[in-house]
Amino acid sequence: MNSTEPQQDPFAHLKQRANERAVRTVERLRAGIAALQATGQKITAESLKQITRELESGFAGLSFQVIRRNPRAYALYREAANAFSIPAIPDDQQHKRRRRRADRRRTPRASYDPLQRLDKRDLVRRIRALGQELEAERQRRGALAYDQQALRARLLRLETEIILLQAERSHPE
Repeated sequence: MNSTEPQQDPFAHLKQRANERAVRTVERLRAGIAALQATGQKITAESLKQITRELESGFAGLSFQVIRRNPRAYALYREAANAFSIPAIPDDQQHKRRRRRADRRRTPRASYDPLQRLDKRDLVRRIRALGQELEAERQRRGALAYDQQALRARLLRLETEIILLQAERSHPE
């Protein structure tokens, strides 16, 4: 290499693609925010992910991590998001609220739902057992529907025979 020649960055093409992706993220975010504001929906990370998924078919939606890693997108998100526009609670009110919660002595969340106490293997076993029960119930219902259809067909034949017999009686030849 000659010292008079300017050195080219071997990663220039990667930097360019990263910049293009960053710009595209900001464009998608702007479109998502505009769509949410147009419909009057709250602007949250989850609502932005959903709306950007709906706006662009084949796109999984903007995740919060993608927004967070892009400084321009995150600034735009902070500007528009409802979580950042709610006024902060003064410190003295915040402490009172915390004390009240502590005084209530809430039971642990797992005690509300017994399934939360189970481990994954037990949950999988339970799901599989319920799946088998569901399939058996579907088969029983299918058999009942078939029997019911056969009874209706038989009833229709009998009604038709009654009508034909009544017609023969009323028109003797």
